Amino acid sequence: MVLTLKKIEHRGAEQIGIFLPYAAEANQKLKSIGAVYSATLRCWYMGYSVANYQLLQKNFDQIIIENPKPVNAKTAPVAGPESRDLPPIVTSASVNEKTDDRVTKFPEKTVEKAAQEHKAEIPLAQKLRLQLHENIGKYWVFSLNYHFAVSKELLKVKGIYWNKAQKVYMAMRMPGVKDKAEEILQIPGFFPADFFEKENPVSKDLILMVKPHIDDSRWMQVFIPPVFMLREKIKRFAMSRYSVPHGCYLLPAAPDVYKALTVHYEPEKVIFKNLLAAGYLKKENMPNQKQFLLQKAKNQVLEKIPETAREYMVAMMDTMLANNLSDSTIKSYGNAFYRFLHDNNFSNPATLDKKQIVKYLGGLMEKGLSSTTGHTLINALNYYYRLVENNLNIELKLPRPKKEKKLRVIFTPEECAAIFTTVDNPKHKLALMIAYGAGLRVGEVVTLKWGDILLAEQKIHVKNGKGKKDRMVMLPYSVLVLLENYRALHPGNDYVFGGQFAGAHYSKGSVQKVMAAALEKSGLSKKGSVHNLRHSFATHLIEAGTDIRYIQELLGHSSIKTTMIYTHVTNKAINRIQSPLDRLNLKPEDKNDNKNDKKV
Repeated sequence: MVLTLKKIEHRGAEQIGIFLPYAAEANQKLKSIGAVYSATLRCWYMGYSVANYQLLQKNFDQIIIENPKPVNAKTAPVAGPESRDLPPIVTSASVNEKTDDRVTKFPEKTVEKAAQEHKAEIPLAQKLRLQLHENIGKYWVFSLNYHFAVSKELLKVKGIYWNKAQKVYMAMRMPGVKDKAEEILQIPGFFPADFFEKENPVSKDLILMVKPHIDDSRWMQVFIPPVFMLREKIKRFAMSRYSVPHGCYLLPAAPDVYKALTVHYEPEKVIFKNLLAAGYLKKENMPNQKQFLLQKAKNQVLEKIPETAREYMVAMMDTMLANNLSDSTIKSYGNAFYRFLHDNNFSNPATLDKKQIVKYLGGLMEKGLSSTTGHTLINALNYYYRLVENNLNIELKLPRPKKEKKLRVIFTPEECAAIFTTVDNPKHKLALMIAYGAGLRVGEVVTLKWGDILLAEQKIHVKNGKGKKDRMVMLPYSVLVLLENYRALHPGNDYVFGGQFAGAHYSKGSVQKVMAAALEKSGLSKKGSVHNLRHSFATHLIEAGTDIRYIQELLGHSSIKTTMIYTHVTNKAINRIQSPLDRLNLKPEDKNDNKNDKKV
């Protein structure tokens, strides 16, 4: 893997910019040595220092240093104090080289003409740094530097897509797509002629191997054959994790998980090779939902922290777990605290005083940080200094950014009905209807159990909601028949909306995708999520004259102030209000005619 290093200016400091084509192993190695990816500059970067440069040399064999060139030969040397260009990266080999202070001067016209000729000779593919990567299934994968016109034309081609997660383009391996893409990129023959043909991608000789985990008996190692479709399937398991050191996927060593694995791959007719010892699979190895979510939230944050600052984040995580915070709070506080550590070069937070922190927050707000993100960041910092550092002499009363007041997206009853009628799957329709009919959050919908539905009382017992609070809400009569029919189809599940594994519930992301697909299919111009159904539930109750105290209890709000946001001006209220201009009963066209007559 070839790395191109270039000195850049980023986040108000000099950095070593690291440019390379996408490669998962290289990205993982860069992350492990403390490099950070910048989505703005589309490159990795590290602090501009000799130590970091030596660290890159130690971990990567092929390194190219791209030094900036002077724009005009008349100007001072690039590293001079009067130059606006950044000085080149200084290596140990270039320190002892003798430099000549004398600069050869050329006529300005000659320099300008040479620059124009040189510019005209550079092909588009070279400017874009076009690179072709390994195929993924029926797609060619390629990347290029962002270019507005080229990107716009590429995405117009049917069969070319932008993969946001991997920052690459994916093109269908078809002759028509190949011709159009190469015409836009101005490089004939860029894509190979390995066009996609429908064939059976799985051979009967492929072996799926399951081994015990040497370091942790709670997990089993699953070795998937190098086939795209088979590897995509294992990624859909909610509890699967990929282990880079072992080169395999990890799943909980539980009988239900192993059974689900065999059922999952039964249509592909792959050969299962079970190397697990008798009694290795244990029911207690199946993590409960709370344990799994807490571990997932913790690992997602810790994997981004370099070793030099790991102790600060571990202390933060241990304190949050000891205080029994939810996985969503741990994730949001952890990511906010990581941002604070990263922006302060992972230095010890105890060495920063209040003035430095306020100045840092002010800089973020100046750059356009949203008030919601600002609130979360301040809450995380107060939590760390108050409970982790346990320094009673320092109480940070940081200035709270004023929150923007934005209008919430509210669906009318007719729009809600249009959304529900577009969903054909009974499970998906039932999830959306309960979210609206009972005003539940998406997390409360997916964790709903059959034991929480009290049919005789026409109530739903919401357990462990936001803030770890229970509450009672109504069970809509409209879903009774749907619930009975749905339960007849899924009699053995504890959760109303079961997930991939036995004993696991449906994921929140899946319900959000159902909502997005229903909105697109319904043709509504409004955009929203499952939470907007909850907003619509509260708004429609207020329009129907329901007392706001009852609505507060149904929504599970601790303060009436939170519920008061739903007393905004509704559509029905707007329709009943008459503009004072309409009360004047003016006829502008008649008055204009009279004025014209007088002038004549």
